[in-house]
Order: sequence, then C-alpha cells, then structure tokens
Amino acid sequence: MQQRIGVLVGMQSEAKLARHLYPAAIEASGATKEGAKIALNRLIMANVTSIVSFGFAAGLDPLIKAGTILLPNVIHVNGKDYVSDPALRLKLGAEKSQIKVGALLHSDEIITASAEKQALFHKTGCVALDMESGIVAQYCEDHQIPFAVLRVVCDSAARDLPPLACMALSHDGNLNRIQMAKSLLSNPGQVVGLIKLGIDAGIAYTRLNSFVHHKNIFEGI
Repeated sequence: MQQRIGVLVGMQSEAKLARHLYPAAIEASGATKEGAKIALNRLIMANVTSIVSFGFAAGLDPLIKAGTILLPNVIHVNGKDYVSDPALRLKLGAEKSQIKVGALLHSDEIITASAEKQALFHKTGCVALDMESGIVAQYCEDHQIPFAVLRVVCDSAARDLPPLACMALSHDGNLNRIQMAKSLLSNPGQVVGLIKLGIDAGIAYTRLNSFVHHKNIFEGI
C-alpha cells in the first residue's frame, strides 16, 4: 500500500510552511474543534495513511523559549495519554539534539495568561500546549492510523497574550483582520503585547521554516 501523509494545521500560515515538506495532503482547522474534525475527515477521504499535527504551540515549561522545536511522544487529553508513533517521530527528526520531547497538553481554548500556563505545567508536567494535536490523537486512535506531532513554541510560558489573540482567526484559518482591528480600537493598550508576540512568532516561524527546509522529512514514508 502506498504511504501518504496527512497534515493538520490550525492556520494558513502554518499550511504554507507544511507545503515545504515532502508532498502531503494538508488541511487547516481554523483553530476550532469542529474545524479540526471536518479537516480530519477530509484527510481520511484523501486516503492518508498517517497524520501529523503541525504548526505552533504555547510553551508551558518556563525553561522553553519561543522557537523551540517540539516532537512530543505523548499527547495528554482530558486525563488520557496518547502515544505518538515512534517510527513517524524518528522520520520527523526526533533524533536531533535540538528537538524537545516530552508531553504535549491539548486544550479546547487559547490560554492567554502566563500564570495559567505555568499552573498547567506544574499540574500536568506537559512542556507545551496546542488546540489540534489532542483531536488528531483521538481521531487516529479511532481510525487505527499512526500519528505524530511537529510543533514550534510561538509564545513562551512567561508571555501574556493580548485579548485579540482569542479572535485572531477566521473559520478557514486565515487572520480575521476586521475583528483584530475592532479589538485594537476598543483596547489600544494591546499594541505592546501584540508587538512582543509578533517578535516571538517571527522567531518561531523562522525556526520551523529552517527545520522543514533541512530535508524532505517525509521522503520514503
């Protein structure tokens, strides 16, 4: 059976990075649970044989900085652990010294407060958090196909996110510029936080871009 990778991302900017990987089917969730399920169904209909959750994540471990590449071996979802596929993780570069392993926490909502991120780290031991990987893990278990996660830390545990971070995405995974503008007009004090987040996001994007350009990591899967 011919092997074909499916890639789930939250945002279209992540999808652009994923296109530099070995040819794969790519779908965006729009950073919503329902969007992720619809996207995963589309991947299954495209006859993928494994799925990678790809893109940005929030740091929970205070020692992890923006730009850290993550290849978690465990995804923690509502008290249950899902183990990512070791062979797929190895193909993604798990042997590299700069890669951070450990557990990744799934959340159904964006965590904006630094204090809450650090509290989640002490409670769960998970090094980072995202909103798609847990859905991928559950979906792949139900469909009996392997999965893995390749993410980069975009905002560290020390970073408070501006309120507009919760409304930044439209349902198709693009930036909702109208809602962002309205939020900035009503609360212009967010500008400083937005600039700092933009700097961290730039670091994360550059690191992940460099990583996926290093080689065709899906070649031969």
